[in-house]
Amino acid sequence: MSDSQSPSSGPRSDSVSQEHLKDRVRRQLGGQTWEFPAKRLSQLLSAKTRKLATTTPTANDPPITLENHHIVIDTIEKYNCYIDTLADAVAKAQKIFIERQPSQFLWTTHDDDERSHYTAGLGSEVQQAIYKELKFYAWDKPMQDGVDGGHPLKPDLAGVLGEGEPDSLSWRPLLEGRGIEIPGEVKGIWPELVAQAATYARSSFSAYPLRQFALVLGYNHEERVMRFLVFHRGGLTASKPLKLESKQGQEDLILLLSSILTWKSLADAGFPAWCNKKETQVHLPAIYPTPVNIHNDLHHSACVRGRAAHVYYLHIPHPADPTSVANAVGAPLDEYIAPVSHTQGIQQCKRFQEQVERSQGGTPASNAVPQQGGATSVSGIRQGHETGSVTGAQTLSSGLASLQGHLSESKTYDFGRTLANVPYVENTPASIRSRDLASTESPLSTTRSPDPTSVNHLKPGDYAVLKLSWIPGRGLDHKPIETELLEKCGGMFGVPRHYYSFLAHHQDNCPTTNHLFLPSDTDQTAHWNLFGTNVSSDKIPEARSLLGHVISHAGHSLESAPDFRSLLLALVHAHLGYYNMCQKGFQHRDISIGNVLMVDEPIESAHFHIDTLGDASDRDVRVNILSLCKDLNISNQCTGFVIDGDMAVNWKTYFEESHTGDKSGTYQFMSHALLRAQARQRNYWHSPIDDYYSFYYVAQWACIWSPLNKPQDSYDLDTLRTDIAGTSRASATLDVTGGIRMSLEMYGVLLTEARPFLQDWYRALVRLEMYIFVCSPQVSCSSSILIRMYIDTQNVSAHIHVQRSSSVFISSNSFATQEIAR
Repeated sequence: MSDSQSPSSGPRSDSVSQEHLKDRVRRQLGGQTWEFPAKRLSQLLSAKTRKLATTTPTANDPPITLENHHIVIDTIEKYNCYIDTLADAVAKAQKIFIERQPSQFLWTTHDDDERSHYTAGLGSEVQQAIYKELKFYAWDKPMQDGVDGGHPLKPDLAGVLGEGEPDSLSWRPLLEGRGIEIPGEVKGIWPELVAQAATYARSSFSAYPLRQFALVLGYNHEERVMRFLVFHRGGLTASKPLKLESKQGQEDLILLLSSILTWKSLADAGFPAWCNKKETQVHLPAIYPTPVNIHNDLHHSACVRGRAAHVYYLHIPHPADPTSVANAVGAPLDEYIAPVSHTQGIQQCKRFQEQVERSQGGTPASNAVPQQGGATSVSGIRQGHETGSVTGAQTLSSGLASLQGHLSESKTYDFGRTLANVPYVENTPASIRSRDLASTESPLSTTRSPDPTSVNHLKPGDYAVLKLSWIPGRGLDHKPIETELLEKCGGMFGVPRHYYSFLAHHQDNCPTTNHLFLPSDTDQTAHWNLFGTNVSSDKIPEARSLLGHVISHAGHSLESAPDFRSLLLALVHAHLGYYNMCQKGFQHRDISIGNVLMVDEPIESAHFHIDTLGDASDRDVRVNILSLCKDLNISNQCTGFVIDGDMAVNWKTYFEESHTGDKSGTYQFMSHALLRAQARQRNYWHSPIDDYYSFYYVAQWACIWSPLNKPQDSYDLDTLRTDIAGTSRASATLDVTGGIRMSLEMYGVLLTEARPFLQDWYRALVRLEMYIFVCSPQVSCSSSILIRMYIDTQNVSAHIHVQRSSSVFISSNSFATQEIAR
């Protein structure tokens, strides 16, 4: 391999956005980076089956359930790894590979017979490998599809399936297009290389959100070593560096590539066996005996490490047509069911605005939004290579290009093909685009989960929502409480009905976790301090499990509210849902634009009521809250809901548990106090007042991003949107709540109509915060003070009451309104 060849010097655009994206994935990975010897990583990647239990489980080896999955760590010792049974064949392949002097053909070549260097030795041991046609090419071309609003990335290497070098590749190919299976990156510095590789993993996860891991090859041309980089929802696990010029490095390379050739099913490759790879069907036996159609994607969080929440809209098939193959199901009454994810940043929000305006025949005003460094906009265009990177890409590509086994043709899978006549459809807020078609891929396996204690049965033809997220434990004595929250609060006013929850498993009783890719809690020798991040030992490793919840109905984003009054009414209903959670002892702690939804047609739920009288002053507040509900005709017809519970806590146990100190929430909607504590790395008790500020920021966001805002000159509105979606939210809030002039011509109809309400609400919150923390410092532990904190809900309700009577001042003389006005 020569370092004297010149790299490609072609310019790459949008360098600030690319650096911003790499900085984001660096922060996501943090100190959660590990490295294992090639032998161990080959076992982790290999196809495997869970060993049969030979003894009765003891207290030290309990079964993995919803109650203890955050504590029980799955280990490789519990599995039989197929790669271990191929020791002789792998040794033969290694011997033949080395005898052919790899250094002589680790150069760019057009020899079609080069794959013979790798096929010898493995023989027929892996006859049904789904990656039997895997071949690597030097790529360095833009991918066909950008991911989550980003520009197309340009991997240096592309591992693809099929014969012949493709003309183009996609992360999620359309129709007859070909997809990239294993991307690769070449650089001379590991932190830069891994950050770039993480952007490829992020794209792989976004294309197929439920996959357990994403594999990327990394080659350091300065050190002349390779690493297999396995990204998962708890961080990164890499191989120790493979020195390709050494015999040991070459043997380890063949071993790891051979482990990939053991993959016989989608589950082996990290895809869930209970959901087909294209994610058009899911098997939830507690709901329905046959696979359930995924009607649409509602939301997903683009990330490498994290919860990576994904929300699907399900349709329960009719018995006479269990797969709904031929008929596309019509949309329910609520047609706006695809809220735009705030985690996708301003680019996705711009796309939301453009799609709505185009559907209405207008010109997208958001085209004028400038790219600013402070915004959350990210782009994926690669920048220029370091010296020697193209040489490294070509060299490595030719060295790996032809590795595959002489395998049987009896069973083939084309990973580059999607379902026939089912193009990939991105989320749109304007309509539902059905994906209700039968899968032509391998049959789905049963989701293994404990029988739910109670299931609110769905009937054929119904719609439901499936939310899946990778949940970590917050401490050794903490268990996730989202299931408990949904069971106790589901169906209350402002909270969707809960059907059941489950811990996802693959076939053979294999849990869907990242546990296998992590060292033990006490093993710090495997830590690869890649980014020099100081991480407390009690925060690593980060074990995550895939948890699912099925709830009723969907809803759409507050951004798409048809008018201001509907938006306010939905906010009040959602506030009551939040308060219902508090009455049951739960605090949500992640109020965001994706977790507060509305419907156009009211949904029947339980009547709102307040359980506890408390002391005399609390009774007064209770009477006034219920009086306002009566004035607003709030009964059991609900249009606003609080969903999700990933970050919720149970007040009964929260103060007795150990905690990692992580702050919860979505940063565009977190209170200023929370953001300040996070930036300064200080301890902070997340109280309901922080959630109330989050409600305000959700309302402010919805008012600013409403497509009803169509100013004559969009510059001011575009700037405000850029600020609120980026790091300048404080400036945007000051503009909204302050004294600057905001006219209809500058900002649009809904924002100018909502501004007086937002101003009054924000000032009331400031007064409330001062009252609480001056008069009641123990508010977090006091249920009586909590009802006082609910006073801002009355302020929202009062404004709707005033809206009806065309008054500009709060006319309520209730005890609560007097308190907030002081």
